[in-house]
Amino acid sequence: MGNSFFHFQQFSIFSQDKGLKVNSDACILGAIAEFDNPIHCLDIGTGTGVIALLLAQRYPNTQLTAIEIEKSVYEQATDNIQKSVFNNRIVTLNADALEYPFAHKFDLIVCNPPYFKNHLEKADSEKNRAIHNKTLDSVQLIKRIKEILNPNGLFWLIYPPQEATEFIKMAETNHLFALKEILIYNKPEKHYRSILCFSLANNKPTEVEHFNLTQADGQKTEAFSLLMRGFYLENTEMFKRIK
Repeated sequence: MGNSFFHFQQFSIFSQDKGLKVNSDACILGAIAEFDNPIHCLDIGTGTGVIALLLAQRYPNTQLTAIEIEKSVYEQATDNIQKSVFNNRIVTLNADALEYPFAHKFDLIVCNPPYFKNHLEKADSEKNRAIHNKTLDSVQLIKRIKEILNPNGLFWLIYPPQEATEFIKMAETNHLFALKEILIYNKPEKHYRSILCFSLANNKPTEVEHFNLTQADGQKTEAFSLLMRGFYLENTEMFKRIK
């Protein structure tokens, strides 16, 4: 995307030059992560604020907390959220989600975490910190989720395949159970991400689903179009780029 802005149907991302830009991972996660009528939601590592805004659009009765550890990225998210029609329901925090003393527990927690561990890095920057797993240790995150998730709440996140498998094992060791794994395919038979759903109570075999973004001819699948119909504008660069 050449532009710094990105328009959705009910809100816009005006600033995305700090950390990661709006991407399909965040949009798909924000559209899929669900809970029946959540009262309190938490977006960990909010970035541009796009996931919090997607959840605010989907759940008109929820109060959201969007937390971001990087100050410049937090300021960016706050700007985007304050310019939206959902600004009265989203609180932004510049803090560490692993340590912040939240006033209540959450029904729905969503996280698009950094996942690169051994990749080469260039200069220290918000983008590098957004994609390299330095400040959000997986085991610490799991333990924190157990502290702040309501007993019947759900925790959703997105990871590449290998990281997803490792995270499921670590979570189960710490008694946070994978309720569902949605295998996302950018092209048929090309598994590139897993959306994971965890609960504190479930200790049954993980339900596995498959979700294709495109067909063999490169056209968007009907399932993907239906998922994003209420969010994307058909003429946006992202919508065209998924084809």
